[in-house]
Amino acid sequence: MLEKLGQRLGVRAVAGLLLLVTATALIWVGVGFAGYALYLAFLAQSGPPLAAALAAVILVIAPLGWAVIVLVRRPRARAQIQPPDPRFAAFEGDKTALNVLAQVAQDKPLFAVLFAGILGAAEAIRRRKP
Repeated sequence: MLEKLGQRLGVRAVAGLLLLVTATALIWVGVGFAGYALYLAFLAQSGPPLAAALAAVILVIAPLGWAVIVLVRRPRARAQIQPPDPRFAAFEGDKTALNVLAQVAQDKPLFAVLFAGILGAAEAIRRRKP
């Protein structure tokens, strides 16, 4: 059963990678067509070298200008970091996850059951023989 799970996860990872590569390729093709369209638009008013330079400047200046605007913008106020809950800070050793689970189970038992299932599945995958 775990072998099938691993195969399904592998298939999803490969499918995600192919989707990423396809999306990246489509973006580059779109940028290429945009550059060619700008080149043709400027070609009637200027010579080929100047038209190519203008198209390149527009396609380079726009993203760089956006990046500069984002970097120069005033940084947002960050949320204050809360100190750790003292109930969880006292636990040490291998039993930390179980102690945290026990603390969570007191307040939210359904969440604790879900967390225990996730821990059990992770442990089973970690201990399986290759």
